[in-house]
Amino acid sequence: MKCPRCGCELVEGHLYCDVCGMEIQIVPDFEPEIENSITEALSTVAEETKAFIKQAVSGNKKIKKKTEKSRPEEKSEHRVLLRLLSLIAVMISAIYIAVFMYHRYSLSYQLEQARLCAEDQNYEEAIEYLERARNLRTGEAEIVILESDYYYQLNEKQKAVDLLLNFIGKDFLEYDDKERLYERIIAIYDEEEKYEEINMLLNTCEDDSIINHFQQYMAMPPEFGYESGNYDEVITLKIGANTTGVIYYTLDGSEPDERSKIYTAPLFLESGEYQIAAVFVNDYGIRSETARSWYVINLTVPDAPEISLVSGDYHVPTLIQVTPPEDSAVYYTVDGSEPGLDSLKYTQPISMPLGRSNFKFVTISEEGVSSEIISRSFFLTLDTDVSTAKAVSNVTEALHRRGVLSDLQGHSHGIVGKYVFKYNTIVEVPDLGYYYVLDEYVEDESGIQTKTEHLYAVEIYTGAPNRLIYDENGQMGLISLQ
Repeated sequence: MKCPRCGCELVEGHLYCDVCGMEIQIVPDFEPEIENSITEALSTVAEETKAFIKQAVSGNKKIKKKTEKSRPEEKSEHRVLLRLLSLIAVMISAIYIAVFMYHRYSLSYQLEQARLCAEDQNYEEAIEYLERARNLRTGEAEIVILESDYYYQLNEKQKAVDLLLNFIGKDFLEYDDKERLYERIIAIYDEEEKYEEINMLLNTCEDDSIINHFQQYMAMPPEFGYESGNYDEVITLKIGANTTGVIYYTLDGSEPDERSKIYTAPLFLESGEYQIAAVFVNDYGIRSETARSWYVINLTVPDAPEISLVSGDYHVPTLIQVTPPEDSAVYYTVDGSEPGLDSLKYTQPISMPLGRSNFKFVTISEEGVSSEIISRSFFLTLDTDVSTAKAVSNVTEALHRRGVLSDLQGHSHGIVGKYVFKYNTIVEVPDLGYYYVLDEYVEDESGIQTKTEHLYAVEIYTGAPNRLIYDENGQMGLISLQ
């Protein structure tokens, strides 16, 4: 049988189309035994009535022909008439009883009458018919769902929910019927924003498939990526939840709430003891039970790095040298932020920047344990008339004199756009002194700058411009531009 609205095949026994939701109009079928009984009774009455009429007519004719009839024969005819009338009365009673029994005990009749009442929005009477239908077939989920829908139409939502709740735990229910029951209950709770009731309902459900289907309404306790215990390594601890929402946590074992830290990334647990408590609040505001775990991280904290210079003012270019502890690496920042594995790694002496600079250094062992952070602040000024701006100007003028640039704005016949030169650092060229190092960029018409491989070096006291090159051994060399 197909749905008259969408044409999809209907599931046998369902009162609604599973695709479009249209209610299926059931045409009542008489029970075969009752129908046969009624038919036989009606046929018998018809035959007896026909015979009676025929006999009565025949009797009248005989009376006219034979006026002198004996009284005993008249009494016999009366007895026959009485028996016939009694038989007719019995047959009529049987028909009445058959019709009554059909109306009382036919499932199809109850469902059809409930449908007709619902079409007239007479949901109270429709419910009465469905209650009788439920008594006739106690395990029919479709009837319970339909009755619940009629209670919902009457705005008796609690009765609608209670009816479904009383039926939902039946052992004989198929998964599809059970899922539909949960869907109806959750839909009503969701409409009234009773999310706590939804969470409680699903927490009492023993069917994992149902729980997974509606888990967006649940707030399960957070799960930790590591079991509680002692560890000899740094732990990157992940905390997970069953659906979308917010995880709040504490590291000292105190009860977390909305004022606690919000989990956004794995926790980096270094040497020490941690008592972690976490709670999950889903998108519906449902709060889970608190999950707890403890960790003891037994690691050796590495020594802090040794810095060759102390903080202070400097007037000559100076290299900052760092001595890392054994089997460890040193990372640093130049903007005052906390250093870590994603910071700059120290590999060679660092040229002290011009002006004010703030360095922070940290040692990180192979196990990922961080040392104490060491801070240094330097202020470098040079006793020279050659500034970094003057160094850029000297390189630009030298390249213009050589015909590399077509003007002092950096344009050249060989490119679209212009050349731009920027100060990078100060280096010491062995046996030659200190130099500003300039990087070369090509700036296109939209202002985007692309760094080239060319470097320039300008002597910090004389301002002499040079090309800076490196040989195959990494040794610096100069090519004069004067």
